[in-house]
Amino acid sequence: MNNLKNLRFVCTRCGNCCTDKDTIVNLTYIDILRIKNGLKLDLKEVLNLLGFYIYEKKITNEDTKRMVITPIETEKGLAFVALRKNSLGGCYFYNSIKKKCLIYKLRPMFCRTFPFSFRLLDEKNKENRKKIEIIYTEKGKQYCPGISDEAPLINYEKWIIFGEKTLEELERNYKVIEEWNDMVKKGKIISTVKKFLLTIFKLDDS
Repeated sequence: MNNLKNLRFVCTRCGNCCTDKDTIVNLTYIDILRIKNGLKLDLKEVLNLLGFYIYEKKITNEDTKRMVITPIETEKGLAFVALRKNSLGGCYFYNSIKKKCLIYKLRPMFCRTFPFSFRLLDEKNKENRKKIEIIYTEKGKQYCPGISDEAPLINYEKWIIFGEKTLEELERNYKVIEEWNDMVKKGKIISTVKKFLLTIFKLDDS
């Protein structure tokens, strides 16, 4: 386990996480609604911004445990919902000339938490709240120059609060996807990506 008090990071605005061809920016339904509402998009425009990456292997219980976001049932099979990539393999919303995110205030949770990941521990703190472990993601360790011995220590309390919010959002997303997949398997709903988006649009409580 990492020594939580010794984690170091500062964003250098290198763009590595935005331009890596092998990185998929998975989206929660809350991410989709945030971008839709922030940019005032209709269904067709939202579809143009999303990629549905088909998961071709059969998912085991072990696979599910390792996945941060569960794939959804679509007309073409199980798929991960993510931001579409541009022609160079980078994020659709990354401006390589200005080296900036074009939707920074609306960016997905995946981007907000990078290069960290969070998980609940069995232990509890003094306030009887579940303890959270903060760790560097594998991608972060691979190519993020913001992780270095020269970088400042992270604001531990701030990241713990953010971690709690992130895990709550993931839990909400998991329940929505689980309900969707279950309804598809039972034949109660047609498994198209358009139908999925229309379903989550109804969950909008903004």
